[in-house]
Amino acid sequence: PALGVAAVLGGLAFYILAADKLGFHLTGIAVLALWMRILGASWRVAAVAAVVATLIIHLAFYKLLRIPLPWGVLERWAF
Repeated sequence: PALGVAAVLGGLAFYILAADKLGFHLTGIAVLALWMRILGASWRVAAVAAVVATLIIHLAFYKLLRIPLPWGVLERWAF
């Protein structure tokens, strides 16, 4: 349990500090993949699920809720 709590707190802190610079997409993929890996998923499953979940979250915020998320280093490809 202690590792899970530390992972959640560390992931949230990393997101807060890195999202503006790296962008939501890269930061979200990294945090979600790490969390899933800690929960026991293989790297392959964690990577695919993190990418899909990040894209779904982006679409939900950007298209449905009209809330922009930071693009960071990927800003030149923003749509």
